[in-house]
Amino acid sequence: MTGAEHAPDVGERLADRLGRGSDAHARYAAAARDRPDDGVVADAVAEWLAFVRRSHGDAVDSLPGERSREALVRDWLYYDFLLERLFVAVERRLGVRVRDRAPGANSGALDVDLSAVHGAVVDDELRNRVDDALAAATGTGTVADAVDPDALRRLYESVVTRSVRLALGEYYTPRGVAALAVDALEGDVGADGVDADAGVGGDTYLDPGCGSGAFLSVLIDRKLAATADAGLNARERLDRITDAVVGIDLNPVAVRSATLSYVLSLAPLLAPSDVDSVAVPVFLTDALGVTRDDDLSYRGEPFDPTVDHLVGNPPWITWSDLPDAVRTAWCDGPAERLDLAPGDGATSLLGHANDDISVPFVLTCADRYLAPDGDAAFVLKRTIAKGPAGRRLRAQRLDDAPLQVRRVHDFADLRPFGDGVRAGAAIFALSAGEPASTPIPVTAWARGDAAPEFSTRAAIDATLAREETEFVPVDADDPASSWLRADADRRALGECAHEIRHGVKDDAREVFEIDRSRLADLEPDRVFPYLKSRHVVKYGLFGHDLRIVPQRKAGEDNEERLEREWPRTYEHLQERRERLEERSSSWLDRGPFYSVFGLGEYTWADYKVVWCRLGYKPHFAVVSTVEDEDLGEKPVVPGDHCMFVATDDEREAHFLCALLNSSIYQRSLDDVVSEGKSSLSKAVVSRLYLPDAEDVPDALVDRLADGSRRAHEIVPEHTDVSKREYNRTTIGALEPIRADVDAAVEELLARRDE
Repeated sequence: MTGAEHAPDVGERLADRLGRGSDAHARYAAAARDRPDDGVVADAVAEWLAFVRRSHGDAVDSLPGERSREALVRDWLYYDFLLERLFVAVERRLGVRVRDRAPGANSGALDVDLSAVHGAVVDDELRNRVDDALAAATGTGTVADAVDPDALRRLYESVVTRSVRLALGEYYTPRGVAALAVDALEGDVGADGVDADAGVGGDTYLDPGCGSGAFLSVLIDRKLAATADAGLNARERLDRITDAVVGIDLNPVAVRSATLSYVLSLAPLLAPSDVDSVAVPVFLTDALGVTRDDDLSYRGEPFDPTVDHLVGNPPWITWSDLPDAVRTAWCDGPAERLDLAPGDGATSLLGHANDDISVPFVLTCADRYLAPDGDAAFVLKRTIAKGPAGRRLRAQRLDDAPLQVRRVHDFADLRPFGDGVRAGAAIFALSAGEPASTPIPVTAWARGDAAPEFSTRAAIDATLAREETEFVPVDADDPASSWLRADADRRALGECAHEIRHGVKDDAREVFEIDRSRLADLEPDRVFPYLKSRHVVKYGLFGHDLRIVPQRKAGEDNEERLEREWPRTYEHLQERRERLEERSSSWLDRGPFYSVFGLGEYTWADYKVVWCRLGYKPHFAVVSTVEDEDLGEKPVVPGDHCMFVATDDEREAHFLCALLNSSIYQRSLDDVVSEGKSSLSKAVVSRLYLPDAEDVPDALVDRLADGSRRAHEIVPEHTDVSKREYNRTTIGALEPIRADVDAAVEELLARRDE
């Protein structure tokens, strides 16, 4: 009996019959609530809340719109009661006693007598009702034969609200993803169960944030296969496995779930044997030693593991969401010891903007538990490959020792955790003691012919397509810079769905360019903010010049009107008529003597994505109007050295700007220019895939457009210096935006390929 053999809808039936909306939950919660004077229940609720606050700060206290904190604890107690009934069924079915199964039994982290709590709350009727519901949900008279870690996860999620789970950084992992991570390890348990040279499988494994035990269950299944033909009896095989597979978690009910999952995974070994008891090495504590550092014991002996392999899915919680006390403990503990935060404020890599704490979690666990030549595989946000949050991992060092990123399994825009988790996922395989190396081998997973399925390793292979590629640093001289797929730049080439326009050309700068001191000699209506190449920076403008634009469109015959409505401007041009008529370009022969070229309705569009066409400076910005100190608010006019895409849709403008400023599109431009072009001409930029926004999923358009808008809000805060000083400035606040834009662009291109 393994997790892979269980019916996938068992968890759904359990959730439906016993979840937070069930009669059983309502009865348990009411009975616990109605015993305010019962010392056992009141003390348990108080102690549980105190544990959560010591371990997680005010993460749960500060949740908006939630029920009382006591009600949340009653949810946890109710779920623990369901686990207790499952333990009873499992012990009866397997004929074994599970020793030390209270959450804090091996760490002393939570001193609550849960059996006494349940005894005070539950009567025989409720107990029998729950047992009947468990049997009915599993579709069998023997509950233990149908429950697995995934079913426990679904049941837990049906009892404890999503907001509480996210506040604690809990994202439980589908079994197939857990199996793929185990396959990525270089240990004695592989995709086929055991390495041919592994013997009885003596390598040790730790999941430092084990949740309901998905990774532990996969490891145990592999260890069972590894010891099957080793000539050992049941007790010897059991000891081999329990000595080798260890879990830690900071959630009491997760520890209880993982303990139950562990025993269920051992069922093929226990059921037919004469083993009468089993101790499970799953511990309630903080694996990092940040908020608590309990003394662990196992089988009555002190326990301080150093393991060959780390594997798991660390908490996905942002630095800004950590309570102040926990954040302080991070800074004073592993961040200080491992130099995870080399800087202050916006320059700090730990806590910059909205970074995720999973990388510090991984590095701290590797430092604390991993053998010098060990390895690890962790499920992380795929954006760790980009931006400041993942820089320490991409540096491929742990303090003073190397920690090579050996391989990445990239799920791109797939949602292995369900549609409720928008962040993309990837598995990062690491090797301690191995030198840093790039490029990084990548297995890129994408949608196949069937709906994506992550319930088992076989389901992943059957429903997903895979492609072998590589990650390469954006900056070849900085291996820790953002990593992109090696072929991503070529994927950015394609059809441009937008007309690329040339800026205004007048061939008489000394006539049309206006110094501010001369503005009083002209009517301001025909003077506009004018862009030259030096004014355009990524996501912003570095000032502007002033220029006469005497027409609405090229060739317009408006001389009579200009003389009538703007006589001073007309006189200015008339006095310089000889110079204007000397201009050699045939494009200027049409219309009045002051005609200009590159002027049309597109010039006056509400929004323009603009760049410099001469030389190679791939900086793109969205322009609309500017508030000039003398002219007031006026539309911006791109000049002769500029190219632009015009649109009246702000969202589309920012969407295109984000594409063009992304690392992938910038690398693609590098490639095109290196083929012989020397500038960002229309011919060069039109080779890029620039789709209509309406042909791209709204969520991706919004994500890219929002990133560009935020970047345009940040850049003006840094332009009150000389251009030379600005060019030397690194704007830290842009880094997470750039990382998210790059991730969104990769997702867009992956969808396009499909």
